[in-house]
Amino acid sequence: MGTALIALLGPIVGGIAVALTTYWTTRPRARAEARKFEAEAERTRAETTKILAEIDVRRPSVAPQDTTPKGWNVSGSVPEDYEVGLDFEVFSVGRASAFIRSRHENPSGYASLVQTIKADEYRGTRLQLTAMVKARDVVGWAGIWMRVDDARDDAVAFDNMRDPERRIAGSVGWRRYSIVLDIPATAAHINFGAVMERAGQIWLDDVQVNVVDDSMPVTDIVATFPRHPVNLDFESGTY
Repeated sequence: MGTALIALLGPIVGGIAVALTTYWTTRPRARAEARKFEAEAERTRAETTKILAEIDVRRPSVAPQDTTPKGWNVSGSVPEDYEVGLDFEVFSVGRASAFIRSRHENPSGYASLVQTIKADEYRGTRLQLTAMVKARDVVGWAGIWMRVDDARDDAVAFDNMRDPERRIAGSVGWRRYSIVLDIPATAAHINFGAVMERAGQIWLDDVQVNVVDDSMPVTDIVATFPRHPVNLDFESGTY
């Protein structure tokens, strides 16, 4: 009887042992995979938040800070990680400049100084935004930006200098930067300002918005999109 019981239980015990061994050996791998998926999901959420914040710049994410320059607002993905204010010691012209400064060494997202005006007087023109900018230890990137919205708050023209060849990074002395956009007949609002992502500080001064003639090339990111699909059969080779 005992021999028969052992013979019967032997495969069961062996199966349990194999199952337990498999569980304990694969558990760390499963945890690692779960952490990997969670990290990827978090990066996706962060990128989505950043894109949505850029699209909806006319709606500040937080109430204006007490130090925000008059006529301006603070926006961005995580503006609470940044300080915005006036500097009466560092400036390019006049007696003051505005600044965006990270509050700690590892801020999330980005912050933007933004002003919004009606497009009525500029429809059908080519508009240039220029500003003097100084940067110190910018880890990510910074730049000036301008965005034109229609009545539905859809972007019809946009540029934020995020292109690697134009962005501001590291430490840079006072320099004038420029953005040029066409203001279509459907334009309702024009948003403009400065933006900084991650640690560092930038100063903004002598902002100017002027109508220019057609000899000034546009820097519009939206305008660079093709009007129609291209190379759908992949027969046109590569760049």
